Amino acid sequence: MAAWDDRSTAHTLGAVDESRGLVAFKSWVNTPAGASALLSLFDARTGAVLAVMDAGQLGAFRTAATAAVATDLLAAPEANVLTVLGSGRQAFQQATAVSLVRPLEAIRVWSRTPANRQAFAVTLERELGLRVDQFDDARDAVDGSPIVTAVTRAADPFLAREWLAPGAHVNAVGAILPSAAELLPGVVEAGSLVVVDDLENARRASKELKDALGDDLAGTVELGRLLEDGVGRPDQPALTVFKGMGSGLCDLAVAALVLDRQEVGA
Repeated sequence: MAAWDDRSTAHTLGAVDESRGLVAFKSWVNTPAGASALLSLFDARTGAVLAVMDAGQLGAFRTAATAAVATDLLAAPEANVLTVLGSGRQAFQQATAVSLVRPLEAIRVWSRTPANRQAFAVTLERELGLRVDQFDDARDAVDGSPIVTAVTRAADPFLAREWLAPGAHVNAVGAILPSAAELLPGVVEAGSLVVVDDLENARRASKELKDALGDDLAGTVELGRLLEDGVGRPDQPALTVFKGMGSGLCDLAVAALVLDRQEVGA
């Protein structure tokens, strides 16, 4: 990862799946003026290039799907309201994915820019057929909500522990730079279970987790371990927290799915 001019970043993630014989690298650049991402997929046995993909939408699918898996494991089964904080490029897929794992009746939307918030709400209503409520204040949007997804580019934390309902599940997927944070002190510390997609990535770059738990992120569990061990929501948790930092293996899995469907179509 590299950063410049306080608002622009470049990233690369990679992974190897020996069972499938695949190697994947995703690289992307994010600037205030726009962002682009490419994913290259190689044959692990021969080194041949199998595909090069525009990975912007793939990344949105990957991030949303991972958060939805975490939500399915950790949110209350009856949770029927989702709050989305942020209305950027990944917000729609986040809402869509959660709607597939919980019986949502309403989505609450907040973002700093009213025009973006309005456009996002209209899109959600049209595409998901759910009631969408817009909020001028983030605290009001969060109040009483059983699932809260923060997907912003906030440089400074804003989501407070006292805003969150007892037992709420929080997906924090927007702040992936070492200098960025969405969660104010107290949120992570209150988590009865704190989960990440990739522990090493989180140790390198999650300011929120390191400030709360120390550099080794003591007590944090990887999502894959929960799935492997069949562990889910704790009994009567104060909060559950999922911190998504990005996983090269998840990028590879999405790219492999695209490759399989392309081969079937051919």
